[in-house]
Amino acid sequence: MLFETAEGRRRLFRKGDPYHAAREGAKITPASEDLPPAYQHLLGWYREWATATAQSSNESDPLLALIGSGKGLWSDEHADEYVRRLREGWE
Repeated sequence: MLFETAEGRRRLFRKGDPYHAAREGAKITPASEDLPPAYQHLLGWYREWATATAQSSNESDPLLALIGSGKGLWSDEHADEYVRRLREGWE
């Protein structure tokens, strides 16, 4: 249920995090009744946070939204040849 974001730092897993294929379908959050009553409200907060960040991750970043958009640009020629062709006639 935990995801390591940096050395020694962990948070609950959220949709979009990388994981090992053997973990497919595994539980990603604790059941509310498994938490002490003083911490149960955090589970609701986490679910709202995880949903909001998952929805806004790629959609709100215009550069990330371009991922894959030019994949066919150099499909027929090497990238260096493409640049050379574009620069023909430059002086």
